[in-house]
Amino acid sequence: MKTGILAIYDVDISYGNHLMNYISEKEGMPFKTVVFTEKEALYNYLEEQHIDLLLISGEAMDEKFETYDIGKIILLSPGDIFSEYIGYSSIYKYQSSENIIREVLDYYVDVYQESGSIPMNIGKAKVLGVYSPVGRIGKTTFALTMGQILASDERVLYLNLEEFAAFEMLLGKDYSADLSDLLYYYRQYPESLHIKIQIVAQRYNNLSYIPPVVFSEDLRQMKAQEWISFIETINSCGLYDRIILDISSMLENPLEILKYCDEIYMPVPKTGMSLMKVQAFETFLERNHQNELMDKIIKIPMAEVFTGEEGSRYLEEQLWGELGDRIREKQWEKESVCSNLN
Repeated sequence: MKTGILAIYDVDISYGNHLMNYISEKEGMPFKTVVFTEKEALYNYLEEQHIDLLLISGEAMDEKFETYDIGKIILLSPGDIFSEYIGYSSIYKYQSSENIIREVLDYYVDVYQESGSIPMNIGKAKVLGVYSPVGRIGKTTFALTMGQILASDERVLYLNLEEFAAFEMLLGKDYSADLSDLLYYYRQYPESLHIKIQIVAQRYNNLSYIPPVVFSEDLRQMKAQEWISFIETINSCGLYDRIILDISSMLENPLEILKYCDEIYMPVPKTGMSLMKVQAFETFLERNHQNELMDKIIKIPMAEVFTGEEGSRYLEEQLWGELGDRIREKQWEKESVCSNLN
């Protein structure tokens, strides 16, 4: 597998070393990072080596770098750019290292889309579906809580495929890109998805997630096979050990997506009319000879999980409350045996 080269040179040696260490510790980066503390050493390196991206402080920039084999030069800017370099791409150097990585990856995609070859890891994640034919049962609460627990030991990606997920309100964040943007990138440049996903993905505790769509039409227009191809492409990136799909019934043919999952977790009520809806769903599967799909389903009897808390405080309460304890202990395995709805 080809690996790209990101070179960093800043007149502040400690800044350059800190940024290199931060990037080097990130898993799944498509490039090797090298840092230089002297300009002459960088010149000598360029005499022999191609550099895909050169991240260089504005104070250290000069036109001589244009004579070398560099895919793209990006200035680390403290705010203002010297007038002679105003046409160069730049990154504000005093923002968080995580945001710097996102911007670097964005430039890296542009460089490699032009060359037509993007380094890619090959991996196979376990795909976990979370689905229920019953609404307002705590499906997303379960999915996010399970995701956080699994993410304490593994690399986990959560994808919410619901019409109105309201993550901005739930987590109190505004997103510059979401699942719609990632789907657009996938359709245009599927070979660069493993880089773009790291640009769009956010973190909640250790759980990686893609901000859900804002416009529900982006979900409705996707065919089931396109969802599967999209997830397979993510799966092949080698970035995650598990992918959690929070699946809604509004998707086109959700059963096909469920068939793709390795396991399906189905939150179910313990009593009432909602229980009859689960029975109707199972009867439907039986009559349509979906025994292989039924064998993947793990029923999760759900107690009332809603409280007066809102947003991330609500999620924290679930993580460290009864629901989180049940997931850690896999308590549902015993319960689900006793709660066969046949």
